Parts: sequence; structure tokens; C-alpha cells
Amino acid sequence: MAPVKAAGEAPSIDRPERLTVYGAEWCRDCRRSKAVLDVRRVDYVYVDLAAHPARADEAEALTGRKTIPVLVFPDGEQLVEPTNAELCAKLDRSGL
Repeated sequence: MAPVKAAGEAPSIDRPERLTVYGAEWCRDCRRSKAVLDVRRVDYVYVDLAAHPARADEAEALTGRKTIPVLVFPDGEQLVEPTNAELCAKLDRSGL
């Protein structure tokens, strides 16, 4: 069960309520990861870093890396540049 938040309280960056994907359309690995999520019909929030470059600091703060895609799961686990197999294994463990 999700913790109760006070009115107006923003979700934590490191523990989002939904899967969050930080990426850019020019990034082949980002498009590949999104395709896996789309085929599996996983609900996620996509943060387009080309359109919102200031948000890249969020992804770097979470992982300490400047590479994308960064996928942040509601359980707090993060994947950076996952292979399809790594992403599918995490989705399976998460029931997604």
C-alpha cells in the first residue's frame, strides 16, 4: 500500500508512484527500452530530456551517471541502460 501523502506533497524523486523513464528520442537504447514497456503495456511516465534538459540533473542525482535511459521503479530500484533481458527480468519481478 502506498504511503499517505499530505495535501500538496510531491512524490519523491527516488521512489516514484509509477515507473519513470528518463530518456531522449535520439537515444537508441531509450527507444528500445520504451518499446519493451509499450509491448508489455506497462504504465510509465516518460521524461524527455531533450525537451526538458534541466531534468537530467534528477537522473544523474539518482544514479551518479550521465547515461540514459534511466528507469526508476516504484520500489526505488533503478536500471541504467538495461538490456531487454534485464528490463524484462525486473518487470517480471515487479509483476509488470
